[in-house]
Amino acid sequence: MTLHETYMLRCLQLARNGLGAVAPNPMVGAVLVHGDRIIGEGWHRRYGGAHAEVECLGSVRGADRALIPESTIYVSLEPCAHHGKTPPCADLLVAERVPRVVVGCRDPFPAVAGKGIEKLRAAGIDVTVGVREAECRGLNAAFFTAHTQGRPFITLKWAQTADGQIAGFRGRRTAISNALSARLTHRLRATHAGILVGTNTALYDDPELSTRHWPGAQP
Repeated sequence: MTLHETYMLRCLQLARNGLGAVAPNPMVGAVLVHGDRIIGEGWHRRYGGAHAEVECLGSVRGADRALIPESTIYVSLEPCAHHGKTPPCADLLVAERVPRVVVGCRDPFPAVAGKGIEKLRAAGIDVTVGVREAECRGLNAAFFTAHTQGRPFITLKWAQTADGQIAGFRGRRTAISNALSARLTHRLRATHAGILVGTNTALYDDPELSTRHWPGAQP
């Protein structure tokens, strides 16, 4: 594993802290490295809040702030280049004189889509793109699906018995999956905006379709 891959893995770990809190924005993590030492970390914490790069640079303390112009920032998604709910992160990196930026993957959102990278390079910043790219894209599969295919990201979930049955005898309510499966299901619910169920599931199971077994937003 290269150093770039190691630090990008940390970005991915940080980004996951935003699970269920940042949608429809993507989850993003950032790490600032000087030499072989991490001097700043951050992630996008909530929709409408500061982006990962802002959180990362804001976490740098004391004498370490003087090291920013000698450091490398790793970010799991291309820094934004447009004014939305927050100012452009690319502008911040230029203003803070960060000399090197390592990007996990490009942002498919049309207002960014390569423009952040172009802005950084135009300012003389050394930009590397595509470190752990598949993992960075996979982290935000719903976001990428929405902006590249123009449709929602869909997860199909069902439970069945060893002999292929998905319901009890004559509609009788029967538990097929176990407690662990229930927690995993509720985790999925916490990361999706809506749930569709069949008519018989609604009539016979009368499911709550909540996230009571997993901390997170209700779909």
